[in-house]
Amino acid sequence: MKHLSLTPLSFYSLVSVLLTCFFLLSTTETNAGKREDCFHHNKVCYLTVENNKSALIRAQNNYTFPMRISLQMTGHNVIPANKTKNVRLNPDEIKSILTIKAKSHGEWRYNWTSQLHPDTGDAKHDDHALYQLPFPKTKSYPVSQGPNAAFSHTGPNSFAIDWAMPVGSEILAAREGIVISLREDSSRGGVSNKYKSEENYLWIQHPDGSIGQYLHLKRDGVVVQIDDKVDRGQLIAYSGNTGYSTGPHLHFHVSTSQTHGAAFQSHPITFITDEP
Repeated sequence: MKHLSLTPLSFYSLVSVLLTCFFLLSTTETNAGKREDCFHHNKVCYLTVENNKSALIRAQNNYTFPMRISLQMTGHNVIPANKTKNVRLNPDEIKSILTIKAKSHGEWRYNWTSQLHPDTGDAKHDDHALYQLPFPKTKSYPVSQGPNAAFSHTGPNSFAIDWAMPVGSEILAAREGIVISLREDSSRGGVSNKYKSEENYLWIQHPDGSIGQYLHLKRDGVVVQIDDKVDRGQLIAYSGNTGYSTGPHLHFHVSTSQTHGAAFQSHPITFITDEP
């Protein structure tokens, strides 16, 4: 997930972007009074139109399936001063999310953060489901960031796990499901905001509707296609170091969308362990 903080265009600047579940970001400044900020390789875009008295934020979904989008805004000398919106966007839909109005006197500004997730409707994670580790049993990799880690595994992303592993390591499906989206055309990554739009990923929807997300994959490192049915333990990808990343690793978590607050929540999962 990613966070984007923006001020009015009259004071335009990008500030630090924090990671969330979906953390792919690119920013394109268009003409005066308008801005487009896109996530997920331009699959979801926020369209901002401003004048000296107000700002209107709209969102556009370019995915082929519905998306759940949340936006949390805080501002100075504006109405509302704070606001959280959580909306569903159908494929190709553009929807107005929030109107911000400046008060009559003084400088005004606002910041917003967003979270994005495929809309999973009323799906509930099966807490009795068993997962296998997303790499071969003959391999062992250290956990570089576990659940509730302060760097980026907080809030709705609290149950994510990162394994440090060399680029090109085999990634196996932790649970069976259907491939709903992927990206594998990026070769760029590093610890810089400019890489937040450069992440390769794979999303697999499980039988209970939850989605397993495999992130930071290598270029041309996905070996399945959209709509493929995959089995638990099947080779699906190769690990990489794309997007915002402190080093080669695999990020994995399981999540469902929600209709209030953040767009999604991650879930604790149970891994299969071999009998002693």
